[in-house]
Amino acid sequence: MSKLMAHIGRFLFETHDALRMRKQKYDTSDLSILTDIPYIADGTPEHLLDIYRPKDAPADLPVIVNIHGGGLFASYKTVNTWFNHEWTRRGYAVVSISYRRIPDTTLIHQIEDVMAALRFIREQKDRFGLNLDRCYLTGDSAGALLSLFALSIEASEPLQKAFGIAPCGIAFRAAACISIMLDTKRKDLLYFLGDVVCDAEDAGKPYLPYILNPSALVCATQLPPLFLVTSDEDLIQKDTLKLDRLLTESGVEHSLLNFPKGKPHKLVHVFSVQYPLWPASRHVFTEADHFFHTH
Repeated sequence: MSKLMAHIGRFLFETHDALRMRKQKYDTSDLSILTDIPYIADGTPEHLLDIYRPKDAPADLPVIVNIHGGGLFASYKTVNTWFNHEWTRRGYAVVSISYRRIPDTTLIHQIEDVMAALRFIREQKDRFGLNLDRCYLTGDSAGALLSLFALSIEASEPLQKAFGIAPCGIAFRAAACISIMLDTKRKDLLYFLGDVVCDAEDAGKPYLPYILNPSALVCATQLPPLFLVTSDEDLIQKDTLKLDRLLTESGVEHSLLNFPKGKPHKLVHVFSVQYPLWPASRHVFTEADHFFHTH
């Protein structure tokens, strides 16, 4: 039943996103975009990434790596296209990655995909002209959760051993977590996730406690500065507020941007990713950009 719910959720998410994106037509003549670059050459469509940069831009642009959301079970990198356009226009080279989705895989393998993509970016930085001396990570919803796993594993040898995953070698200066989906054991519409984020192969593995309770990552590693975004109209606002509290308790440098109810737009879950031209969304970009530039 949980796998069926994940497939139904995927259909609903992707139908909504397709309708939204068809209504959003933006000029891209000022951008250079490389699409569908395989970071694992196995022919799997989820193992692809895109690279955005302003046309005629200098080679030493700061870099943002973006991980899309979708509840862990839906969407591809293209769902964040307009979001990535906005970051590119603010002077960044943006690398946007896809990853395999639940229930076709489990969370440990999604984390492996993300780390493989980051390792590819580091290994191919000269080929694509990426300045990883100034590199930042962004993720929304489930993508923010995957970002938290990646940052935690990268900074901790014990976690690298527990997960059996080598570091990627990128020293992220800071990261932005937009409307993070922090918990995998849920009591909301995504209640079914608890049954599909892991399976029999995960039983007894040292990483399993972190899969079932990602909050434990915060005190198990040394995270870089984090920029958090949510709103009172975010259906899972409590996840971001929980992360804010945990970061404060652990002494992790961070900033929280928490919006009240919006006018004229309802500031829904990941609104700045879905509607980057809204005034509130542009405020998110401005504040996150400032946060990045100070680190």
